[in-house]
Amino acid sequence: MKLISKEEWLAIPEQAQHEVYDFFLFIKQRYSATLTVDKNETHAFSNHSANLIDDWKMPEEDAVWK
Repeated sequence: MKLISKEEWLAIPEQAQHEVYDFFLFIKQRYSATLTVDKNETHAFSNHSANLIDDWKMPEEDAVWK
């Protein structure tokens, strides 16, 4: 297991720390047994991303990514 030292962690900007944490939550959810995402249970989404979940469910959003 690799560890990030406190000095290394503090050396990156706070915004980057938030991005790393959000990515950690995403990976944690991806490998968890439960893959359900409920609007009230936004396990791997930042608060900003959670606000967009209704937009992501729209058919127009699917069309963009095809």
